[in-house]
Amino acid sequence: MFTSDRLLFRGFQDEDVEHLYAMRNDFRIARFVNLEPNIPHPTKYKEFLRTQAEGSTIWFSIIEKNTGNFVGQCSIKVSEPKNRDGTFGISTYPKFWGKGYGTEASKFVIGYAFEALGIQRVSLTVLEGNAAAMAVYKKLGFKHEGTKRRANWAEGHWEDLLYMGILEEEWATAHKKTQGLS
Repeated sequence: MFTSDRLLFRGFQDEDVEHLYAMRNDFRIARFVNLEPNIPHPTKYKEFLRTQAEGSTIWFSIIEKNTGNFVGQCSIKVSEPKNRDGTFGISTYPKFWGKGYGTEASKFVIGYAFEALGIQRVSLTVLEGNAAAMAVYKKLGFKHEGTKRRANWAEGHWEDLLYMGILEEEWATAHKKTQGLS
């Protein structure tokens, strides 16, 4: 298990699937996680979530240190090992939004990918309506690399899907202090 200031990071456990399922059925979260219509998922969807967690190169369940509460999940999937390019994803329960947990978790997991796994690039996608996530990614040093225009119909309007990325040397410059893994 790894730690940051306020969080614990551990591997996927069977009981986590219930949290993931609840999160994906919460419109406030699902709205920014997928491009599918936001409808309640059947219980068989839990197996898909388990497969996603177990198929990630890095998967951390995020736990609040002081309370033991499940905050969310963070993952990096390396689908191009030769190119050492990882795709980043994060989701947290809304009750933890606006408290810096997403920034803290993202910084830890992305730093871990660069420093411990030798990833040379981290990529992600974010819907333009997710201003809070975009602010976090920009703060961490991600650069806008492209746009898929009108990629998602949500809440009565079109949204663009933004592609962002950060290279190993950009991360090192932006985060000069090396991250101590505990």
